[in-house]
Amino acid sequence: MNLPTLLREAEHHALCKIELIGSILDLGGDARSDYRTLIGGDHTYTTLNLDEKASPDILHDLEHPLPLEAATYDHALLINVLEHVYEYRQLISEAARVVRPKGNVVIVVPFLFPIHPSPQDFWRFSASALRKECEAVGLSVETLVPLGNGVFSAQYLMLDRLLPAPLRLIGYWTLRPISFLADRVFTGLARILRKKYDYADYALGYIVVAQKQ
Repeated sequence: MNLPTLLREAEHHALCKIELIGSILDLGGDARSDYRTLIGGDHTYTTLNLDEKASPDILHDLEHPLPLEAATYDHALLINVLEHVYEYRQLISEAARVVRPKGNVVIVVPFLFPIHPSPQDFWRFSASALRKECEAVGLSVETLVPLGNGVFSAQYLMLDRLLPAPLRLIGYWTLRPISFLADRVFTGLARILRKKYDYADYALGYIVVAQKQ
């Protein structure tokens, strides 16, 4: 059984709330990616990827400028891609360049998540960094949402990555709901005790919707 991580579940829940109309350039995506079925709206996809196994419409290395004219697409996706691209600033700039004015660039990145080479893993981005990087290329951040529930969910995710498949299955139905409950209780206690605690400080990742001006 291919169980989703807490981060993947949170990503999918957040993507279900997004609606995009028109042409979408999926940068670094895969024609088989399940997140395509989650985003609402009437749209079409063009996939750009270096990996032929992803069956891309455009075969291209994201470490280099995109082979596309400016303002070609209505929207662009960077779903779990930026951490794997060393020239990530160039990629964000290129994504903004090929999107039409008032179009959106949707970014999903991990934060508190183990190293996962594909083929390399270079970066982690905080909420402040994501906002700055978007604004630097003329994108206005419309939404920036931390993914996760708090410190216990973050600990469970790290443990989950270490477990063999049978134990992952057991943990999915036991430790996972316990971590959710523990985060709720801990958040409530922090408020009662007036302790400085924000679940977003333990974000598993972030989702950003930024609009081109």
